[in-house]
Amino acid sequence: MTARMQCVQCLKKIFEEKRFFKELKNDFSQNDSAFANFLILTALRRKTAIEKMLKSMILKKIPQKNKILNEILLLGATEILYMDTPDYAAINEYVDIAKKTTDTFCAGMVNAVLRKVISKKDEMQNAICLPQNFVQILSKDYDVKEIRQVEQMLMYEAPLDITPLKDPAVIAQKLGGILFENGTIRLLNPRGDIALLEGYDKGAWFVQDLAASMPVCLLGDIKGKKALDLCAAPGGKTAQLLSKGAIVTALDISKERLNTLKENMLRLNLTDNLSVLAADALEYLNKTDEKFDIVLLDAPCSATGTFRKHPEILYFKDDADVLSRLEIQKNLLDKASSHVNINGILLYCTCSLCKIEGEKQVEQFLKTHQNFELLPFEAKNLKICEAKSLGHLVFDKQVLRTLPYDMKDDGGMDGFFAARLKRCA
Repeated sequence: MTARMQCVQCLKKIFEEKRFFKELKNDFSQNDSAFANFLILTALRRKTAIEKMLKSMILKKIPQKNKILNEILLLGATEILYMDTPDYAAINEYVDIAKKTTDTFCAGMVNAVLRKVISKKDEMQNAICLPQNFVQILSKDYDVKEIRQVEQMLMYEAPLDITPLKDPAVIAQKLGGILFENGTIRLLNPRGDIALLEGYDKGAWFVQDLAASMPVCLLGDIKGKKALDLCAAPGGKTAQLLSKGAIVTALDISKERLNTLKENMLRLNLTDNLSVLAADALEYLNKTDEKFDIVLLDAPCSATGTFRKHPEILYFKDDADVLSRLEIQKNLLDKASSHVNINGILLYCTCSLCKIEGEKQVEQFLKTHQNFELLPFEAKNLKICEAKSLGHLVFDKQVLRTLPYDMKDDGGMDGFFAARLKRCA
């Protein structure tokens, strides 16, 4: 099976089975992995805009039995518009795939449509469009201008952010990355196997989005503090807590994901002061009386803030999906709060753009938990090295709310929310 045929079959699985590409990418050979990664993720980010164009070019409705043509045309158009493949080579490849998966008539249609795409290159290079279901989600909290700014980030490949355990300036120089004041190093336009980058095998750093790295930084000095990391896998925040000197219990419902966490901590040499527990968070919190100085709840959420890394989210999510998680977030916050020591911190995080999962969830929690108060973040806690400033991202110095177009000139970031809740009594 050719790499392109495999990409077509992969995209078909993504849409029909609601699978994420990260679950399927290991099916590709090492030689094809980088090509497939760029082609499929670009197609997913550009899908809505490309399909609007294709709709005007396809005169007859594609029959159900040949619906794989949707994937063939989407990938063919993506390669012609956004990759360096010669036009004739791309057309020949996708016509051949159509012949093998449908019939001669459909192959002829693919040939005709992709030739029309070539004529639209200049027009389509910067065409971008969020799907309507995602716009509807965003419209609950953001105005038209803000949504347009979010939409524009679809044009750019997500960068690779890493968190070094020490010597951030030295590692940034070696890897040619941008260094931020919280120690995050950003690599723009990453290519190839992450594990082959210098320092990975020696445990010098771990992968963690810039936005996701900020909440633990904002906790300040936590050396010797006893911390419970709920929903911990794959362990980015666990590693941060341990590297800052906390004594950590890391819990996750997935044994497989916890194995990944343990492998990561072993590679990073952060196994001291770590206990790992496979359990349902609510069941565990109901059964134990143990209290902690810090409870970190990175709650299950719609993950709408991660759409650049996981563009499948653009098509999988709707209002119902967002609402479906509110009750579990509320229950986890409620149960977690009873395991925080007096003067301890409950750190609530989500990688969602939806305020109903962030700001409004915290607002409701504070109304029903009079023994907690919102403890404003202090931007100074972000600063661990002399580098690009992030202080302006702590809005009003109350909660953390990052948006995809923050730091746009440096590659943007995930949408993320965090609040620091202090137990007073």
